[in-house]
Amino acid sequence: MKLALFSHCAIDTITIGDQKYEQIGGAACYCGITARQFKFDVELFTKFGNDFPKQYLTEHKINFTNAESEKKSTKFSIRVNGADRTLKLENQCEPIEYSSVNADCHLVSPIYHEISDKVFSEIKKDSNFLFVDPQGFLRQADSQNNVQLQKTDLG
Repeated sequence: MKLALFSHCAIDTITIGDQKYEQIGGAACYCGITARQFKFDVELFTKFGNDFPKQYLTEHKINFTNAESEKKSTKFSIRVNGADRTLKLENQCEPIEYSSVNADCHLVSPIYHEISDKVFSEIKKDSNFLFVDPQGFLRQADSQNNVQLQKTDLG
């Protein structure tokens, strides 16, 4: 089976107490790698900068084309304090462009506004079996780039 995955790759800086970690993030990575574990062929539609360690994708045989951007990758800082978590947008890569693909299923899982309404409509028309993780459609950043969820119409 073939999965077409539309999502940004991210670089997350996670702070827990006085410990700081940097790791890959976003559904492009987690869902892509998980789908490969279940023997799906994965065609990833994403954008990332030269700061992203793309070997994580190639090592797992995740296919991607036209993914590299002149802009830096989408980056979040995540601060964990007990049960509380704050999310801050540090950088946003360029949007994902629409590409038609012959796949058994499509997964649209934006992390922060990388999929426009127009691109989302095209994907919906192209897909016979569509999964949507709406988190990136719902996220909004305030003036300090702190990210919260906000109601939206996915149409």
